[in-house]
Amino acid sequence: MNFNCLIPELRVTNLKKSKQFYTEILGFKIEYERFDFAMISLDNCQIMLQQLTLPSKKGSWNVSDDMQYPFGRGINFQIILPNIAKVYNSLKQHNIKIFIDLLLSDYQENNIINHVLEFLVQDPDGYLLRFQQDVVDWHFGDNKKMADELFDLVLSESKTATSYLYDKNDSDNYNQGFSVLTNWDKSKRVILETTKVYKTTFNKVTKEHAFKEGESDRTLKSWKEIHKPFFENELKLKNLTFTNNCELVCEEFKIVKRLDNENE
Repeated sequence: MNFNCLIPELRVTNLKKSKQFYTEILGFKIEYERFDFAMISLDNCQIMLQQLTLPSKKGSWNVSDDMQYPFGRGINFQIILPNIAKVYNSLKQHNIKIFIDLLLSDYQENNIINHVLEFLVQDPDGYLLRFQQDVVDWHFGDNKKMADELFDLVLSESKTATSYLYDKNDSDNYNQGFSVLTNWDKSKRVILETTKVYKTTFNKVTKEHAFKEGESDRTLKSWKEIHKPFFENELKLKNLTFTNNCELVCEEFKIVKRLDNENE
């Protein structure tokens, strides 16, 4: 395997318990291990776990003989992933307390503002792990009236689905896991989680999906009346012609957290 240039080594009180937490809950995999040591990785992140032995023996790298929970006070380990939803949901399913819950943060890097979703959790020894993903705000439609009306439908939970034209050049960039939806002027925001996404064609969109989109009277007939001219216009801008067989992506989602009254 290729080793990162910087790899934290964490002294742990119970190596077996730590390995279970990191692999079974967080999704790390064991690259290799010895009886008192494990090298683990998740995506491009690497961590070493070393069984703590007290009192310290000659040659030990333990900081002191009186280490007390929580370990690593004053430090957190930033773990950047393409999407943090899987780890977050696994922690919730295993009833693991989130140290700082999901939030949206802006970090300035020279003249660039990095927009990220993140949360912090403690491992069994109290080490703080900060899971983080880059995120870009998005809104519905191409005008303020549409964007704000559909945003309000999401807030009321009448709208739990959307659809958009399939683009083979952008086929790997469906919304997956968490995303941040805004109104037109970005004064209101919610964190959404995509729960289902699939490709279909305009003429195969179901009445069930039309209902979940929440617009007008929520029938398939009205869905087609609303979306056909919208898709026609989008395709026209690409010098393409609308047909009933045009490919779409259908997406279902749920609200994870409302951010409109927060100042992250």
